[in-house]
Amino acid sequence: MMEHANHELCVTKGTNMRPHTAIIGAGIAGLSAAYELQKAGLSSVVLEKEGFVGGRMSSELLEGFVIDRAAYTLPEFHRSLVGFIEGLGMKDSLVQTPATSSTFAGKREHQIKIGRPTDFLKYKLLSAKNKKDMIKLFVYAQSLGRSLNLKQPSEKTFALELETAAEFLLKHYDKEILERVAYPIFCELFLGTPENNSIVAFLAIIRNLTRFKIFSLDKGMGLVCDRVASELNVRLHSPVLAVSKQRTQAGYEVHVGGSNPETLCCDAVIFTVPPPIIPHILESISTEMADLFRGVRYAPSIVVALATERRYNNTSMINNLGREDNRVVGTMVFDHHKGPKRVPEGKGLATAILREEASRALFHESDEKIIGETVKDIDALFSAFSDGVLFARVYRWEHGAVQLPPGALARQVAARTTLEREFHDIHFAGDGFYQASLEVSHKSGISAARRIIAAS
Repeated sequence: MMEHANHELCVTKGTNMRPHTAIIGAGIAGLSAAYELQKAGLSSVVLEKEGFVGGRMSSELLEGFVIDRAAYTLPEFHRSLVGFIEGLGMKDSLVQTPATSSTFAGKREHQIKIGRPTDFLKYKLLSAKNKKDMIKLFVYAQSLGRSLNLKQPSEKTFALELETAAEFLLKHYDKEILERVAYPIFCELFLGTPENNSIVAFLAIIRNLTRFKIFSLDKGMGLVCDRVASELNVRLHSPVLAVSKQRTQAGYEVHVGGSNPETLCCDAVIFTVPPPIIPHILESISTEMADLFRGVRYAPSIVVALATERRYNNTSMINNLGREDNRVVGTMVFDHHKGPKRVPEGKGLATAILREEASRALFHESDEKIIGETVKDIDALFSAFSDGVLFARVYRWEHGAVQLPPGALARQVAARTTLEREFHDIHFAGDGFYQASLEVSHKSGISAARRIIAAS
């Protein structure tokens, strides 16, 4: 049994009304859930251990620079979240980016337009044979149809996911496809590697290589979360220590720590935190369920924001650094491409996302060491880059992104079945066990709220 404050009564500070639902986590999943409940007339309280809302979809303003702490773009095919933003009256805040991407190999830059698969035919990084192989891969992914629906996998999906992406590609294609296409995709979108994720994850991305636009938000990706949170009952610096069933009536006790500890009573609970955290909070959880939660694998992530005294104009927005040449940085974003309000006039901002191996190795090191290792990699590509750095900021994400090793989707279905059997008034949103994306988090938050509304 977890230890927490022993309260005789449940209290709700700042209001006389008992919240119907307690939501643990103020990322886009938790905020979307609370917003949906509010529209239906159900009260909620959102509890967040950090001092800001949004989680990975958060931003901060520092010396005139708008810094995204993690998520940095919003693809057009995230239709539910884009529609949500437009429904908030924030359509004008969406900025279409140039969607340019470069891959650096052998210290040379190779540019491509994101969302235009035909550009692969002109991509100088790939040989003629590699280009033909990419067409074959694209056609193959299209032929798999619904088998690549990660949310609703089938028996065919489970059969496909038995191989890692690296094993599949090395068996059927040249190493160049692995290093110059698959690795950058996994490094950027999954924060992981082809060796640690199944071929299904890669094919699901390849299948979407159709024409689409990439957006950002003019004043930071966190603009949406800040706006939604302003209309809700959100409590920052409020870590949840335990969730337990009420002893004398239906509902739950939510034990909150931090500077203002309290115990809240509610009818329902929505967890939007990473699954491995849940067994530490939820009391009376079965061993089977705890093992399923702990079995969801994540890659840690370190993001380093670097403000510069000059702007790097002749660059792509997204820059993928091959692991054969670069030891620390996996992806680098030049933020001025995301809109004129992002960076002071004449200045620059580069956001470096470290490779999985580097994030693991450096996660508990000092900011100074992380920054030093980061700029070494960047200096090798952009001469004397470190000499022009005005300031740097480091963001650590212990649960950066869900990984999909072979068998993960099958375990996810088992987890979902067990959840439905064991829990009724406790709901789970966020990464959905299978993918860390803003769209998945937003939609899962909405779905959890609607289940509560339907049962009320």
